[in-house]
Amino acid sequence: MWSTRQLEDRLRGRPRYKTVLICVLALIAFSPLVDTLGGGLRRVLGLYGAFVAILAVAASSESSGHRRFAIVLALLCLALNGPIAANLVRLPVTGGVVATLVFLGYATSRILTAIRRSREVNGDVLAGALAAYLLTGLTWAVAWGLVEVVAPGSITFAVPHASGSFADLLYFSFVTLMTIGYGDITPVSPVARTMAIFEGLMGLTFTTVLLAFLVAKYIARADARRSGESPDQDSSDGTREDMKAGR
Repeated sequence: MWSTRQLEDRLRGRPRYKTVLICVLALIAFSPLVDTLGGGLRRVLGLYGAFVAILAVAASSESSGHRRFAIVLALLCLALNGPIAANLVRLPVTGGVVATLVFLGYATSRILTAIRRSREVNGDVLAGALAAYLLTGLTWAVAWGLVEVVAPGSITFAVPHASGSFADLLYFSFVTLMTIGYGDITPVSPVARTMAIFEGLMGLTFTTVLLAFLVAKYIARADARRSGESPDQDSSDGTREDMKAGR
């Protein structure tokens, strides 16, 4: 049997977080091919990345305003990055990288907000939390790319074949986010080292604060069901107020 929320989402045609998670995993899995094949594949994955971010916003928000804003950001990213990737114009890549960074950050924040306001913790909400975690890693990878564009040499690569490609930056981002720290890629500039600190703190926040919040909400939901009460009343009220305000 479907819950009321699941039924409402299906009737409205709203995508699920599990779909977003699968798409983000596919984007990460195929990202190394960008540097191997390049050319048209770079443009295809750029379009796919914009689609994933729009899908994330659509899955996390019932407001048409949020979806329209996501589409505007996607068009801005494509307008700034597309001609450069296709070698049609010679423009600084900074503007396109900044637009992509804002777009991914916005999509990630929308999912996190929706998860915080969710009335119950189920498999789809957990998939949304994981998708937000992966999108955070992607966002930081773009941020590392921006640092290398603005201040080349901010990151050193111990591996001979590494050259600061997107796959390298994505790998470094997730190694930092998960606080693994292999040491083969190292931030050397003060700005890069400060960013590494904040990304590591964000990774710890995901695995401690967010996980504890979801577990506590799941336990509260289970206790409320056993006692026959209506759980998360404040959360549902906040969701309705958020929809009315269009936030």
